[in-house]
Amino acid sequence: MLLAVAIVSLLPAPPAIGVSDKLSHFLTYVVLSGWFSLLARQRAVLVGSIIALIAYGMLIEWLQGLTGYRYAEWGDVIANSAGCLLGTAGYFGPLRRSFIRLDNKLAILLGR
Repeated sequence: MLLAVAIVSLLPAPPAIGVSDKLSHFLTYVVLSGWFSLLARQRAVLVGSIIALIAYGMLIEWLQGLTGYRYAEWGDVIANSAGCLLGTAGYFGPLRRSFIRLDNKLAILLGR
């Protein structure tokens, strides 16, 4: 998933499709952090994953600024970080069960 996000983030931007850029950043990082929170068995690991994903989002933004055809924006970093916090907050509520069900269905589809 991280590789897919990096590839999509570093390719030339597609034409606007009517979805807010910040909303897509936010939702992408909600899913990433929600998924990674499934791996956490201890809160320290959970905190580490939040920090790592926020740093990853910052790295991607920095790399976008180096491409010449994409731009690094603080608004995107904020949207990514807010998505990380919300997705990880799901660890403590019903969203966690939804991510577990989705993960199990994907595992079945992939034959694992």
